[in-house]
Amino acid sequence: MKKVLILSRLDDRESYDNKQNYLSALAGVDTDCEYTVDEYENLLFWYDGNALKVMLGNTDVDIASFDAVFLIGWFQLRMTEDIVLSLSMYLEHRGVKVLNSEALHTRSKSKLSQYVVAALNGISITPFLFSMSPEVLSGAISNRWQSGYPVIMKGVQASRGNDNYLVENEADARKYANTMQKSVSPWFVVQEFIPNEGDYRIVVMGDQVTAVIHRQSVTESHLNNTSKGGKAELTDDSILPQDVIDQSIKLAKLMHREITGVDMIRHTGTSKFYLLEINNMPQLATGSYVGEKIKRLDTYFASL
Repeated sequence: MKKVLILSRLDDRESYDNKQNYLSALAGVDTDCEYTVDEYENLLFWYDGNALKVMLGNTDVDIASFDAVFLIGWFQLRMTEDIVLSLSMYLEHRGVKVLNSEALHTRSKSKLSQYVVAALNGISITPFLFSMSPEVLSGAISNRWQSGYPVIMKGVQASRGNDNYLVENEADARKYANTMQKSVSPWFVVQEFIPNEGDYRIVVMGDQVTAVIHRQSVTESHLNNTSKGGKAELTDDSILPQDVIDQSIKLAKLMHREITGVDMIRHTGTSKFYLLEINNMPQLATGSYVGEKIKRLDTYFASL
């Protein structure tokens, strides 16, 4: 018997095309399929540092355990669009049929799909949890999080260091999870905190790293962003291990971004580098060292 999962928005679609109507209609069919329904908002994305799973809430049901997943009503929010892209990439990776497969052909709209691409393709990234549901995220923090504290909780659609918090314990993590809907960016991803001496904006143009900017906080804040007062130093790729350069170029290609900024951070204890995010607009005409960045952009354009 085929197992089919039907996913939709929590608020459902118009009455003529929603999951309950599908279930009601299918109930009268002599079928060889077993149907399950759920919502995008209820999904849990969980990467433990080794393997990615996408679960139905805080159950142990992985969506990859179904034979096919039918997606309806996912165009209303940019966040649900990115969830659908993310789960579709995951299902394709696991060999599960995605309907309709157009979901695989849209641009990344949040950090979630970036992290899924990284986790599925061997790009170094810290363990993370994500759900649109505060209840699901809070439950996952209590029951699944194995990396200890402190952790970073940050708006999955935020940028420039906004909605980014260093959380010291589980009680505070659950507090943020339960109050996140009051935020400008109402959905948060939980990540392992990496002790560091700054991070690196790795500017990729084509198949080359054209600049590296080391950014470091000058206060007690955990944020290194220059938009949050961090200092910046322009350098080149000679300060980075070759595998970090290779991963940055690989990720840019996987994301179909010929011009991008890959943010990496180095663990001071292990010296291992981890992905923070990949920027579709890497502040070439703003921020620090604008003149140098624009010259390198012009050189890249001339080489095309």
